[in-house]
Amino acid sequence: MRSQLNVLLATLAFGAIVAWGPRGIDAMAEMQTFRIDRVDVAGARYLTKDSIVAQMRLGPHASVWGDREVWVERLTRHPLIRRAEVRRRLPDGLRIEIEERVPVALAATPTLEPVDGEGVRLPIDPTRYPLDLPIVAAERLPPVDAAVFPEEVRSLAAEVAHLEATDSDLARRISSVRRARDGSVVVRLVTPEVEIVLPPGTALGRLRDAQMALAHAISVDPGRVPSVVDLRFAGQVVVRRDR
Repeated sequence: MRSQLNVLLATLAFGAIVAWGPRGIDAMAEMQTFRIDRVDVAGARYLTKDSIVAQMRLGPHASVWGDREVWVERLTRHPLIRRAEVRRRLPDGLRIEIEERVPVALAATPTLEPVDGEGVRLPIDPTRYPLDLPIVAAERLPPVDAAVFPEEVRSLAAEVAHLEATDSDLARRISSVRRARDGSVVVRLVTPEVEIVLPPGTALGRLRDAQMALAHAISVDPGRVPSVVDLRFAGQVVVRRDR
């Protein structure tokens, strides 16, 4: 019965829009039948439904015929929302689909806060969502209210995101990331405790070369784990036992 009513109302609404254009929408927006009573949310992991509805600023008399572009613009102002889409579910519902930003690392503010691959500061409660992420070691702290981290943090966060997309197994073993004086990236692993020095945007093949060289060095001398695996030289992997 409910679905039949929805079909009927949708048909009437379409007819009114065709017949009266914007005046028809304005008239229907005032009808109690089209007051928003149901909101479905998809794609949320860190955000709650209540926080998403609050971000849209839906008043008690909001209608499904409200301005969807305004709602989307309000949603994407939230630092955790990368993309949003709002669909009407006649007669009284909305379907909200969002794409949240994904935390890739922790950066100092001076407390550790999550950051995504674009360097956006993400308001995720670490007590509610424990994040096992690498730490970005930077020389400068961001301003207190800055929504985006400084360039050094942004570039290192982008490197972590690149490593996650290129070799997720390796990325999960990273404890920290920092920038060397020559601009290369220094990745410190948890196990084994070794640093990998690599150029920005290193390809999968070179990452595999580093891991193979590290495994070989450990197998040859199990009692002495290398301290550094260096990928900065074209076609070579340099393994050092002293820092």
